Amino acid sequence: MKANFRICSHCGTRNRLDKESCVKCGESLEGVKAGDAQPGKTSPSRFFVRSEGDQNQSLLVPLVSLLFLLGLAVAAWRQFQGPDAVSPLPTPALTPPPTLAPVLASSTPLEPGFQEYTEGMRALRGGDLTRAVQLLRQAVAAVNKAEYRLGLAEALEKSGSSEAALAEYEAVVGLSAQNVRYLQEWAKALHRAGRDSEAMSAFEAALLIDPDNLAAARELADLYLKAKDFDKARPKFERIVSLQPNDLAAKQRLAEALDATRDFEGAAQQYRDILAVVPGAALTRALLSEVLMKQGKPQEALQLIEEGLQRDANAGVLYREKGRILDRQGRGSEAVAAYRDYIRLAPGATDLRTFAARIEQLTPPVAQ
Repeated sequence: MKANFRICSHCGTRNRLDKESCVKCGESLEGVKAGDAQPGKTSPSRFFVRSEGDQNQSLLVPLVSLLFLLGLAVAAWRQFQGPDAVSPLPTPALTPPPTLAPVLASSTPLEPGFQEYTEGMRALRGGDLTRAVQLLRQAVAAVNKAEYRLGLAEALEKSGSSEAALAEYEAVVGLSAQNVRYLQEWAKALHRAGRDSEAMSAFEAALLIDPDNLAAARELADLYLKAKDFDKARPKFERIVSLQPNDLAAKQRLAEALDATRDFEGAAQQYRDILAVVPGAALTRALLSEVLMKQGKPQEALQLIEEGLQRDANAGVLYREKGRILDRQGRGSEAVAAYRDYIRLAPGATDLRTFAARIEQLTPPVAQ
């Protein structure tokens, strides 16, 4: 069957027989036979013939050819230059340009008073109290915020304005009454000002909100112990020790409270627990010996003291307790020797006059 088309030798487009030139590239079709390209020429696209008028002509052949030629060129260039001539492409920077950060920072408005508060706290930490008070007052004037007032309270207290500082601490609590940290700061400020009963109330308020707050419980218990309110101190220390059984300082204070409330067995057990961990704790050993004497166990108390002196022969407090035990047993001369060792080893003790007087009482007058 005779073909009814002619193929352009330049672009490979199929054309009708009545066309004088290619409908795609315009090349002359003169002499091109039906079904074939011009004589003596080979169509570069003979394997990818397109029909006449097809607007989506294939680019595969020219693209493949171009890539092939490009590959040959690169290979030849690398061979000519050598392996060291090719450098890796630089990794693009992932950080924003240096001008971006200031633009972003300036576009975010600061909270009112924040800059004054920040600069005021910096001045406070640096010891510039006058500037700190001034800036923090400005911050509070801008926004009545608890954290700003807390900073101002601290600055006022450190600058010597105790009453003004307490007023600020109280204002802080007024703004956030359920904040345990604010209550604690107010309580500690009251204690520093010598207003311990008010400090106790503030600590109690903090513990109502957070019963397991050990810091508040410890400070409150110490205040009760200082005030000799042992009935209130005891449960606080018991709570602390139950939560932190390895807290030896809390155990010793608990033992003092137990002793004061006449729970001698409980006190002795706390002291023994401490000595089991720190056998060289001379004060704890002396306090335990006192409890044993109250329990009517002088020999056990004396043995406890002698064991301590074997560990540390220069522990003045143990000689004091030894003298007391011997004195109660009516062993005057031995008690005097122990008291003298105490005075020699503890020259700064506040009770030296008491024991010096006792030595005089126990020492028989020299015969004339």
